[in-house]
Amino acid sequence: MTRRIQGANEHRLGGLIAAFPSGEDEFRANAEEFGVELDALDDAYEAAFGENGTCAANQKTVAANHNAYSYIAVRYDIQFVTVHGLDPEGEPSPEDIAKVVEHINEEGLTTLFVEEYPDPGSVGSIVQDTGVTILYLYTMEMAPIDASDDYLSLMNKNLDNLVAGIGC
Repeated sequence: MTRRIQGANEHRLGGLIAAFPSGEDEFRANAEEFGVELDALDDAYEAAFGENGTCAANQKTVAANHNAYSYIAVRYDIQFVTVHGLDPEGEPSPEDIAKVVEHINEEGLTTLFVEEYPDPGSVGSIVQDTGVTILYLYTMEMAPIDASDDYLSLMNKNLDNLVAGIGC
């Protein structure tokens, strides 16, 4: 997850230095500090979901309203079963909802992860049918509800919610 952001961080650094050469020292210092924070975030996810992480022995299958979390899934070997697939705006079919409900029941999942701005329609019926708890996963697709949140704080909230939802 953080490797992608590290690459974007380096790309932005080059652009800022090219546009504002007089700020190079400050830009480099900020980029380095952000890189250290990204490494710490990756270490925290690895401590939870890595091969020897606290969640390693737990089932790492989770239910979510849509597949916006592939970077987490691939990096930390978490399987997401989703209602909407890649398109959160699309209307899931009754069959799609039934498959997720069946998976939740078969796997004994207790949590449904949703974006910070979920469509209450399909999510509500899944909660009603299964009794799952709702927890948020932040995608950064929209401005955060809390203006003090940034990428790092939201990814830390995601980590906390994933650990709680998986139960480890």
